[in-house]
Amino acid sequence: MIVCVCKSVSDRQIKACIDAGATSMEDLQIDLGVALCCGKCGPYVQEMVSGASPCCGRSCGGGCQSIRVTAASDVVVAPPLALAA
Repeated sequence: MIVCVCKSVSDRQIKACIDAGATSMEDLQIDLGVALCCGKCGPYVQEMVSGASPCCGRSCGGGCQSIRVTAASDVVVAPPLALAA
């Protein structure tokens, strides 16, 4: 999947760079050029660098992974959203 549209960088390229030793957002910016133009990919790339398992193309704080559907009622149960102050 393309993560950085501006530089045409995929999640596989980012993962390969991390596997090769990149340990910070700055490393990925230098090596791949991510998050240097519009910056929209920044939160997703930061999740990848920090070792989080990104679940969508936006920074959701892991909310996507904690949503579950109950088999009995097909009701989506999600944790409450934290609002910025």
